[in-house]
Amino acid sequence: MASQSLPSLLKNPDHYLKVFNTYCSASGKFNVYQAWVDSEHFSEAVVGKLQATLDGQEGLRVLGVGSGSGEIDCAILEQLLRQFPRIDNRVVDPSDELLGRYKALAESRAHQLHGVTCDWRQQTIEQYEKAGDLTKFHFIGAIHSMYHADSEDALNSWLTYLYSRLENGGVMLIIMRTEDCGCTRFLNGCQLSFRDDFNDVTSGDVRSSLDRLGIAYTQYRQPQRMNIATCFDRASEVGNLLLDFLTFTVCFREAAPEDLQTRVMEHLASSDCSERNGDEIWLSLDWDAVVINKPLGIAAQ
Repeated sequence: MASQSLPSLLKNPDHYLKVFNTYCSASGKFNVYQAWVDSEHFSEAVVGKLQATLDGQEGLRVLGVGSGSGEIDCAILEQLLRQFPRIDNRVVDPSDELLGRYKALAESRAHQLHGVTCDWRQQTIEQYEKAGDLTKFHFIGAIHSMYHADSEDALNSWLTYLYSRLENGGVMLIIMRTEDCGCTRFLNGCQLSFRDDFNDVTSGDVRSSLDRLGIAYTQYRQPQRMNIATCFDRASEVGNLLLDFLTFTVCFREAAPEDLQTRVMEHLASSDCSERNGDEIWLSLDWDAVVINKPLGIAAQ
């Protein structure tokens, strides 16, 4: 596709939040994650590992990276509280708006989160690292927060740094969209060549980076999908917002020339990206939970 100059969703925080909220509602995002956090997989891979290595320690230090509005983090904290009644929870996110939402959510769940103290840091992970805090954590959660790594070296650097902040015996959870789901095939197929600020990072990239770094992990594949039929209805506000999310563009229908719109929509509707069922058009959003358990006795980093 020919290069186009279109307004970037990544540079418009207000529209991004509107679009993201629409996506979360249409995809049932938080319900899917809640179900996984409530599952035996999370209990065994995260809570069980921490319980086995911390030898009865009650206090837990937790780092949330790019935690956003906090729905997933709060679900994780509630599970951890069942075994660790005191949790120091540090949250690193560059968005003042999303941190505000997280704070409000934590306040509304004060009863469920009794025992959790929060330390809010409005920073990118690079800014947090540069600040030089040497605190180590028993659990680090990075949920859909590595998409902005703009190169293989940057991804390696982020993972190396976060692993160095993990206590021996600690657990890191990274959740990312898979490299072969319909959403990724859509992005790869049109290559978003009309975006000069986009670098797609998937769980496959994370796993490859961990392999290069010699960091062991366990992978849990989780299916998820979203009905995108409204994207093909020009009159649908929800559909247009979802299309903005999928193309990382502010008001894609208004900003993109007709020929580009046609090519993008044809690709999105193709069997390579989506699956039709009557009037429904389903886009797979499958994701991987990559769990890293740092061995006990490893040399200090």
